[in-house]
Amino acid sequence: MPVRFFPHLEKIMVPLGKDGASEALLNFLTCLLRGLPEDLVKVVYLVHVVSSDALKRASRRDLRLEALFEEEDLLRRLYQEYLKREAEPFLAEARDKLREVLPNLPVKEVILSGNPPRVLSRFAYEEGCGAEIIARRGRSHIAELVLGSCTHALLHRPGEHSTYVVGRKFVESGACRQPRFLVCLDGSKASWKALEEAAGLAMLWKALEVVLFHVVDLLPEEEDRKGAVADEILRTAEGFLRESGVQSRISARAVVGDPAEEIVKEAEEGDYDLVFLGRRPRSPFEEFFLGSVSEKVMHRLTFPTLVVATRG
Repeated sequence: MPVRFFPHLEKIMVPLGKDGASEALLNFLTCLLRGLPEDLVKVVYLVHVVSSDALKRASRRDLRLEALFEEEDLLRRLYQEYLKREAEPFLAEARDKLREVLPNLPVKEVILSGNPPRVLSRFAYEEGCGAEIIARRGRSHIAELVLGSCTHALLHRPGEHSTYVVGRKFVESGACRQPRFLVCLDGSKASWKALEEAAGLAMLWKALEVVLFHVVDLLPEEEDRKGAVADEILRTAEGFLRESGVQSRISARAVVGDPAEEIVKEAEEGDYDLVFLGRRPRSPFEEFFLGSVSEKVMHRLTFPTLVVATRG
């Protein structure tokens, strides 16, 4: 049992919105946890954020104008009505669905209010969540930097954690299955943590294949040296998987080019279910101006599920 690869699953956060993605997130969570020891997970937080937009949609009223003329407790009253009528039943239904499959799973329903990216990021950090399972919205990089998004905020939050961005392939199938993994390696600590996570899931899910992938980003005069480094990274990674007990078919590939471009190309053309990346912590502004492979891949890759291991 690959329990040693999953210490970060002790505390898991699953943000649930009334946008149609909740069922896929819950299905992915049950696939992730099914087969693991019951005492591994200490708590799963099902989190729903009540924003002013949600209250506006629920009440069908222009709160900006009414707040100027009506009683001071208008928003407070609408908030309490929304909790009882929509938020609390919504989370209770999600909890019950999880417990149909995992009856002993420790679940806690949490309702927060405010700006969703900000409050979700703060909650995950303060509660020490080691993993979050989220659905991404189709926003450009600059829009996410300026306007914010839950995926972007959680990916950049402080602390070591793994972010599972559930892809369209899983949403469309809606079922657990033997997957194919693409594990992207660059020799960093973060990418080795992504490899460990892939090893654990490969054993848990009996993966059909694990493809180890390294992109050589080089100048012509560096070809021999970086080629040797690539061979060593891939050889070491394959040895680690074999020693860990992974029984899946394992193959390795090294290509030359821009890392983000080559990862997206391989992931799209290879029919993978999960793509694993390591991410070294940077601020959102550093990643925007300096570039980040994980950030670029996240914004272009929607079909497979992306697993990003953020490690210092």
